[in-house]
Amino acid sequence: MSTKRPPRAARWLLERLTVGPHRESLIGDLFEQYQRGGSVTWYWGQTLNAIVTGFAAETWQHKAAAASVVALGAYLPQIYMWWPGRWVPTLDQLWYPLLIDSRWSWLAINPWAYRLQPYLLTQRVVWCAILGIAAMIICGVYSRQRRLVLALFLITQVGGSLPGLLAGWLHPPSDPIWLFGLFWSTLFTFVAIPLSILAGGSWIAKSLPHCGGRSRNRYMADDR
Repeated sequence: MSTKRPPRAARWLLERLTVGPHRESLIGDLFEQYQRGGSVTWYWGQTLNAIVTGFAAETWQHKAAAASVVALGAYLPQIYMWWPGRWVPTLDQLWYPLLIDSRWSWLAINPWAYRLQPYLLTQRVVWCAILGIAAMIICGVYSRQRRLVLALFLITQVGGSLPGLLAGWLHPPSDPIWLFGLFWSTLFTFVAIPLSILAGGSWIAKSLPHCGGRSRNRYMADDR
């Protein structure tokens, strides 16, 4: 009997975003029910419901961990300005003058290339490094709620940038060069920040005995 494969995107989200002690059995139950005649729409609905309800239940069950992670995410910019941010101008001096004097000086002179914001590169690299380290720390402290705290931390960091980005896109600048800068900032928010946090969380997970590697559900063994 051939195996009926669930939607790949829905299964990917279900395996990675579902939290709670019963996530493996839930994934297996949904797979079995889908084999018995569940539709693609049904599977997507069950996936989203499992993610939202599981996340809400875990947040409520681990209120102290959730509150501490949200507080860290909210105050991390202040922590950055208090110490690491002070070193950014010094680090800039190590490479930005060399850029201006090199054959790549057009990155700092050409108006369009300048909107790639090379002058913010050091700040953004340092910020991404801090996010990765913070993700490692919170996943190490709350190792058994790793998925929950990592998701909360990611939400605080991306969500904090949304008001400014939404204001910019709802009232985009008439200058196309500034519009290019807005696009670059959006890319940083939705790509660089999440990747930094997920990389930090994934790295620490490899060293935790009960989180090392993603367990493969037995119901998915034939779906390769």
